[in-house]
Amino acid sequence: MKVATFRKWNNIIHRDLGYLIFGLTIIYAVSGFVLNHVKADGWHPDYIFSSSETKIDKKLIPDEFTENDAKAVLTSIGESNFKNFIFSGDEIIIYFKNGSVSFDKFTGEALVEKKTPLYIIKEFNILHYNNIKKLYTYLADVYAIALFIMAITGLFVIKGKKGITGRGKWLTAIGILIPILILLFYI
Repeated sequence: MKVATFRKWNNIIHRDLGYLIFGLTIIYAVSGFVLNHVKADGWHPDYIFSSSETKIDKKLIPDEFTENDAKAVLTSIGESNFKNFIFSGDEIIIYFKNGSVSFDKFTGEALVEKKTPLYIIKEFNILHYNNIKKLYTYLADVYAIALFIMAITGLFVIKGKKGITGRGKWLTAIGILIPILILLFYI
């Protein structure tokens, strides 16, 4: 195969494959950035957690606490979507969709905790982690192969002193050396 023909097909493959995997590349880049910055202090990449203190009206806390009472407490704090409630010592914890309210059954002092989904980011993370499995596993495998092909064909897109035979070889070597040095430093 002539060099000109090789370069032509290399560039066509690189270009068209790049167009095909653009969407997945954006998904993996955004979710990868978010997942890299998960902190040990409880920050979660899929949700924003918030908490606030309030007081539950003592009239809403009868001695025999029932599901209807739990729903009334939720209504009083502007929540709905009741799930369940439990007793924990002198505390009652009511769970609702994406949160809970826990309060002292004698004082009414309460803590409302909520988690708000980070839409789009959450869905990107589902794909990044491959939580779906099934057919998506095959798509993720094809994507990994496509990235490999993009990396190889990318080496040969530019020719001359700016290509792989010129400064490209040094940049490629640095790009290979950096992760190796990081691994050696941390292992």
